[in-house]
Amino acid sequence: MSVVASRPRIDEQAMGAGTTVRFALLVVLLLAAGGAMMLPVIRALHETQSTGCIFAAGIDPDRGGDMVSVINALSQAVPYRACMAAYAPPPSPWLIFSWPVLLAACAAALFFLLPAWKARRRSVVPLQAVDPDGQIRMLLTDLAATAGLTRFPQVVVHRPSVDTGAVVFGRNRRPTVCLFGGLLACRRSDPERFRAVVLHEFAHIANRDITVTYSTVAVWRVFLALVIAPYLVWSSWNLYGFLTSWGEPTGVPLLIRGLLLPALMVSLVYLARSDVLRSREVYADLAAVRWGADPHKWDVRPRSQTGGRLRRAFDTLRELWGTHPRWEERRDTLADPAPLFGARALPMFLTGAATTMVNVHLLLYLSTYDLYSLWRVQLVALAPAALVAGVIGTALWRSVAYAVLRSSRIPSGVRTGLWLGAGAGVGQLLVGYGVSGAEWMPRRPAVLLLVVCAGMAFTWWVTQCARLWASTWRGHSLRPPLLAGLGSATLVLAAWFAWWAMDGSTLAAGATYSGNGMRQGVLDAFPGSGSAVPSGGSPADHSSVVSIVATIWPMLGGFTATPLVPAALVALWVVPLAAWLVGRVPGTPRWVTKALPDGYGRSHAAGEPLPALRRALLPGVLGGAGCWAAMITVQAFLPAPPSDGTAGAVAHEVHYLTGLFVALLAPATVAAAVAAARCGRGRHLVAALIAAESAAVLGLAGMALIVSADGCVRPLNTLESSCSWRPVWESMLWTLPRLVNSVLVIAAIIALLVAATGSLAGHVHRRTTGPTGTSSGEPAGAGGQVARTHRPGMYPRMVATVTAAAAVAIAVAEPVAMAEFHTRVPDSAFIQQTSRQWLQVTEVTVTDDTRARQVHAWHRLGGRYLLEHAKADDRYLRAFLLRAAETNAQLSSLNKLRPTCADYARIGAWVNTHYFRVPDRTAQSAWQALGLQAEKGSANCERAFEEQDSSLFVDAMRELIAAGKSTEIAKARVETVLREGGYKAYLESTRPARAPGW
Repeated sequence: MSVVASRPRIDEQAMGAGTTVRFALLVVLLLAAGGAMMLPVIRALHETQSTGCIFAAGIDPDRGGDMVSVINALSQAVPYRACMAAYAPPPSPWLIFSWPVLLAACAAALFFLLPAWKARRRSVVPLQAVDPDGQIRMLLTDLAATAGLTRFPQVVVHRPSVDTGAVVFGRNRRPTVCLFGGLLACRRSDPERFRAVVLHEFAHIANRDITVTYSTVAVWRVFLALVIAPYLVWSSWNLYGFLTSWGEPTGVPLLIRGLLLPALMVSLVYLARSDVLRSREVYADLAAVRWGADPHKWDVRPRSQTGGRLRRAFDTLRELWGTHPRWEERRDTLADPAPLFGARALPMFLTGAATTMVNVHLLLYLSTYDLYSLWRVQLVALAPAALVAGVIGTALWRSVAYAVLRSSRIPSGVRTGLWLGAGAGVGQLLVGYGVSGAEWMPRRPAVLLLVVCAGMAFTWWVTQCARLWASTWRGHSLRPPLLAGLGSATLVLAAWFAWWAMDGSTLAAGATYSGNGMRQGVLDAFPGSGSAVPSGGSPADHSSVVSIVATIWPMLGGFTATPLVPAALVALWVVPLAAWLVGRVPGTPRWVTKALPDGYGRSHAAGEPLPALRRALLPGVLGGAGCWAAMITVQAFLPAPPSDGTAGAVAHEVHYLTGLFVALLAPATVAAAVAAARCGRGRHLVAALIAAESAAVLGLAGMALIVSADGCVRPLNTLESSCSWRPVWESMLWTLPRLVNSVLVIAAIIALLVAATGSLAGHVHRRTTGPTGTSSGEPAGAGGQVARTHRPGMYPRMVATVTAAAAVAIAVAEPVAMAEFHTRVPDSAFIQQTSRQWLQVTEVTVTDDTRARQVHAWHRLGGRYLLEHAKADDRYLRAFLLRAAETNAQLSSLNKLRPTCADYARIGAWVNTHYFRVPDRTAQSAWQALGLQAEKGSANCERAFEEQDSSLFVDAMRELIAAGKSTEIAKARVETVLREGGYKAYLESTRPARAPGW
C-alpha cells in the first residue's frame, strides 16, 4: 500500500469509461438476434415443401447445409430460388424486419413502466410521509448540491426494509432514489454512513448511469419473453421429433447447437451486463469519495475465505454473475483505480463473442431475402466494427494513458487481442457460421486461427497508435485523438468483418475453388487472352505460370470485393503518421496536467522519448525509389510480347504482372524491416506500416507513370511497341484494382510479420541476455536509447503529406471506380454462372434411399414434365420427317418445323440453366447431353431455315434426333431409380407438374 500511496492519484474521468458503448453492444446484440433467432421459428410455421426443393437440388438434408451443399445450391441458383419461391417462400419481410422494432417498442414501454412497477413492488411512500419537518429533504438537498446535480431527484422511502442501503431507478432526466428504512434509522446514529450511501446513489445520477442500465434491463426482459421462450420451445420440439423418429446422427450438432444457443446467449449477455454494472458501481464509489464520502461507512462485510479450492472457485464464479463487486475489490480500487484503466480478459472475450454474433445475425437479414451486395455487406459490418472499436479501443487507450500518467510499463495489447480473437472464434462456433449442422467444427478449423491473429494484430496496432498520440498530443483532453483513433479502428475492423463474411468463413467451411475456372479467369483478365488462343497457341504451353497466378487469384479478388479495404489500409498508417507529424514539444502535455493532482503535473508523465519521423519515413521513401528501380529493371529485361497473338502473349502479361508484384513488394519488405529496427520496440509495428505502405504507394505512383508511358523509351517497351500516352487505368482495366489492393494489403501483412518477428526475436534475446534498450515493457518516459525529438522538419512533413495524400486519393478513387461492381445485387443467373465457373462442385455419396428421394423430388417438381415434353417433341419430329421423306419435300416446305425447333431451344435452356441437374450420375450424363444437343440442333435449325441451307438442316435434325435418344436414356434411368426406391405407384398415377416458371 505504501507504493500505491506514493504515486499520484489519477482522475478516473480523464477519459471516457467505455461502459456506455458496452451497454450499446448488448442492446444491439439482443435486437439483431431477435429477428435472426425467430426466423427458423417463423419458417417452421410457414414453410411446407422446402425439403422437396432441397432434395431436387441433389442436397442431402442430413448434412445440415455444409459447404458442399451450399455450393450445389449456388451452382443451381436459378432453379433453386425459383423452386423455393414457388413451394417454400420465406416469410413476409415485415415478419422478420419488424421483430427488432417490436422488441424495441416493447422494451421502451417496459422501460417507462419499470419505475412505477419498482415503486409498487416495494410499497414505497413519498419522502414527505416520513419527513414532516423537512429536515431529511434539506440534508438531501445539500448532498445533491455537493454532487453537482442541477435537478433534485424524486425521493421515496421503503419503510419495511431494515437494510441500510438505497437504490436509484427511473431514467436520467427523472431519477427516483429509494431510501431503505434502515438507512433512515441510522441518519442520526451514523450520519457518515447516511452521507456515503446517498452520495453513492447521487453519483449514479451524475454519471448518467440510469437510462442505459434500465434500457438494457428492459430489452433483456423483453428478449427473454419474446425470443428465448419461443425459440426454446421450437428447439425442444425439434429434439423431440429427432429422438422419436430415430433420426440420423449427423443432425445431432445442429439440434444441440439450437438448444445451446439461447443458453449461451443468456450467459453471455448476463455476464457482460454484470461486468459493466460492477464497473459502474466502482465509478460511483470513486465519485462519492471525491465528494467527501467516507468509504469505510459502506458496510459491506468481506466474504469468508474458508473452504477448499472448489469452494473458492465457486465463489469466484458466483462473483462474475454479481452486479456489485466484492468489498475487497472496491477497497483496492478506491486506493488505486488501476483496474478501471486495464483491459481485462473476461470483457474482451465477451466483446469478441458478442460482436461476431451481431455480425452474423445482421447478415442473416440480407441472406434470407437475397439482398446481398458488397456495399450492403460492408455497411452491415460497420455496426459491429464501431461497437468493438468503441469497447476495445477505449479500454486500450485508457490503459496506455494510465501507464503514461504513472510512468509505468505500457502493455503491448497482444494479450488483450488474444482474448478478443478467442471470443470471436467461439462466437463463430456458437452461431454455426461457416459450420454445417452435421459438424461441430469447420472443415478447415485452422482457418479460425486467422480470427485470433486478427484480434491480436488489431489490439497491438491500437495500442501503439495510442502510445504515439499520448506522447505528442498537447490538448486538454485525449478525447479528440481517441475519437479519431476509434474511427480509424472502425474502418479497419469493418473491412476485416466484410472480408471474413465473404471469403474467410467460406474458406474455413471448406469451399474449394475450381482450378480450371481459376485458370480461365486469369486468361480472361488479360487483354491479349481474347485473341491468343484462337491463333494457334494453347494456354497449356504456359500452364505452370497461369496455374501459379490462378492459385492466389481468389484472395486477390477478395481484397477487391471489400469496398472499405483501401480506406482501412490508409487508416493503418496515416493515423500513426499524423501523430508523428504533430511531434513532441517541450513541457508537460496539458491533458497530463489535467489528469494528475496539483503538484504532479510538471514532474510526472512528461512523455516518453519519440524517435525522429525520418527514422520511419526515410526507409519508406528509399523503398519507393527501390520500387521504381525494380520496375525499370523488369521492363528492361522482360522481352517484348509476341506480335502474332499466340498464347505466349497471355503468358507474357502474366509474367509482367508477377514482375510488378515482386518489384513493388520486395523494396517495401526491406523498408519495413529497416524502419522497425530504427524506431525501437513499442513503435516498431506502426513504423513498419508507415515505411511499407509509403514505399508501396510511391511504387504504385511510379508504376502508373511507367505503364502509362510504355513504349516511349526503347529498352522499356514491354507492353507497347510505339510511344503513346495510355493511362494505366485503361491499359490495365481489369487487373489494376486487384494489383493496387493486393500490393497494399500484402505490404501491410508483411509489415505486421516483420514487426512480430522482430518483437519475438527481441523477447527471446532479452530472456537470454537480460533486458536492454527501450521496450514496450519499460516504464513510460524512460530514457532508453532513442533520443527525444521535437516537431519534424519541413521536408519530412512535405514528403509525409504528399505520400498520405496519394494514399487517400487511392482510397477515394477506387471505391468510386468500382461503385457499379460493389453496389450490384447479383441475380440468380449471375450467381449460378459464377459459382459454376469459380467453385468446385462435387458429387456427394448418399444412401440409395436418399438418392431415390432426391430423384423423386426432381421428377415431381418439373423433371417429369420436361422429359415428357421433350419426348413429345421427339415423336412429332420423327413423324414429321418420315412424312417429309415419303413425299420428298423440299426445305422451303418444312417451315412447320420451326415452332418445334424453337421449343427445343426452350428445352435446352431449361436443361442447361433453368432446372436442376438430375441427382443421379447416369441420368445426369444423358440429361446434360440432351441440353447441349437440343440447343445446338435448334440453333442450326433456325439458321438453316433463314439461309435455306439443306446440309445445315440435316445436321440440325441429327442433333435433335440425338437429343430424343438422350431423352429416352435419361427417362429410363430416372424411372428405374424411382421403381427401385418404391415409387412405382407414383409413376403410374401422378400427372406431371410443370417446372416453376415454365
